[in-house]
Amino acid sequence: MKTILKFLILGFLTSTLIFGGIVYYIKERPSSETVDPISYFNEFSNDYMNITLEDIRIDLVEPVLLKDNTIYISSEFANMYVDDAIFYDNVENILTITNLSEIRRFNINEDTYTINGVETPTDIVIYEHNSLVYIPETYLERNYPIEFKLGNDKRIVVSNDLQFSKSLANVTYNKAVIRTHPDKKKPSLDTARLDSIVEIYGVELDYYRVRNENGMIGYIRQKDVDIVGQSTTQSKLVYTSHPLNKPLNERVRLVWDQMTAQAVHEFSDYKYENISDINVISPTWFEFIDETGKLSNRCSKTYVSAAHSKGIQVWALMSHNFTNPQWTREILTSTQKRQYVIEQLIDYAQEYNFDGINIDIENVSEDFSNEWVQFMRELYPQAGLKGLCVSVDVYIPSNWSKHYMRDKISEVVDYFIVMAYDEHWSGSEVAGSVASLPWVEEGIILNLEEVTNEKLVLGIPFFNRIWAETDTGLETLAISMYEAQYRLQNAEVIPTYDLATGLNYAEYNQSNKLYKIWLEDIHAISKRVELIEEYNLAGYAGWKLGLETPDIWTELAKMDK
Repeated sequence: MKTILKFLILGFLTSTLIFGGIVYYIKERPSSETVDPISYFNEFSNDYMNITLEDIRIDLVEPVLLKDNTIYISSEFANMYVDDAIFYDNVENILTITNLSEIRRFNINEDTYTINGVETPTDIVIYEHNSLVYIPETYLERNYPIEFKLGNDKRIVVSNDLQFSKSLANVTYNKAVIRTHPDKKKPSLDTARLDSIVEIYGVELDYYRVRNENGMIGYIRQKDVDIVGQSTTQSKLVYTSHPLNKPLNERVRLVWDQMTAQAVHEFSDYKYENISDINVISPTWFEFIDETGKLSNRCSKTYVSAAHSKGIQVWALMSHNFTNPQWTREILTSTQKRQYVIEQLIDYAQEYNFDGINIDIENVSEDFSNEWVQFMRELYPQAGLKGLCVSVDVYIPSNWSKHYMRDKISEVVDYFIVMAYDEHWSGSEVAGSVASLPWVEEGIILNLEEVTNEKLVLGIPFFNRIWAETDTGLETLAISMYEAQYRLQNAEVIPTYDLATGLNYAEYNQSNKLYKIWLEDIHAISKRVELIEEYNLAGYAGWKLGLETPDIWTELAKMDK
């Protein structure tokens, strides 16, 4: 009986061990499932050639093409992942590539291109396919730290950003499995042959995230590879802007000079009496006068000569058309019209001998903000080639003006002027200051996140806004510093300091209306000079000449030069 019991126990234990072994084997056995990565990953498609950039699967339609044993890269991929200054106009079929000193333009299927307007032969021929332009890999590899090659199994184009080094590993296990996830129970998407090299992008559990010679991205067991070193790197080509004919070599002390239909030829008017401290005057000479990009011309050679005789540079201002704002979109979204505008500005600069161009386009909307940036990128090298200073006027940072892309614009200007006023304006629902000091300072801080201090110029209001609260609603009017003083004197009101805004404030009742005004005066100017010094900004720009009282020049002169 004991013998039988022993056999039963032994049999039970054996069965248990066998069953346990089977369970363990099933549990621990790696998955033998395989998937096709082109079908498995949503970023890829079986309908066209795909591409990976480092360990990113690129989710674009037809990002690359193969033609005559050459890899062609779509302008969309190039703009997103190589250089956003690679810009394709798919209406006019023009590819424009800019840097700080050059503007290059390519037309479809042509063996020449232009560099700063000069036609040049080239072995780089671009072609159009499905509303995209395709650029030969050789052009991108010559001009950028990027590399393209066809994966070993010819299913994926493999691209590398050569600015960054990554670890390389030698595969020590024949046909090492690359899985979709760092888990042996997950499917296999490819293998790595013995002694091949994989690129390592991270560690998860006991796996490396890698890309193999086929361009497939997945996970390989750490024990199947040995680290053998780092990939080599390559720096970006460095471009520098053209030197200015007349560098300021000091802080900007600019005032805008607004003109109407008639050009001003002499500095005989009273408003020019106190400009001895400025080094730049910016007359409003140009604006769009039709949808082609034709500019108004209020230039004057005698005006420029008068300014130069006082040691003052002239930076002519160009604005959009305030009566026909729709022209801005029509002009900026056309490569040919943008170029027409730029050529007019440069031609006028040479004819009238002014020193710089100030761009004041205030009605850019988000749907053509890329074209706005492109306009400035195209203007800067062409103006720089003639030694012209380029400056731009942009709103104070806010949620609704992010699309002005200050960081990109600041790269292609000599000076970036923040219009730090109109905190409250004619459309405001409540009365308030033109530019309270805390609001101005916050705007400076926000701008400095995107614009370097040596380029950032503080725009200063020389005007006031008076408000009237009535039984029927709110009235407002922009007035000069002179008129503000006159109104307060006439009402026999003495302003008091307003802690919240940092400005002098006054209110009074007159004709059944409550008038309120937060004063832009000598006190406000002195505080702005302090902000310029505190944040080491590039200077000031005042809007506009003739609205200020003479005493503000005394305060502005205190700014370190």
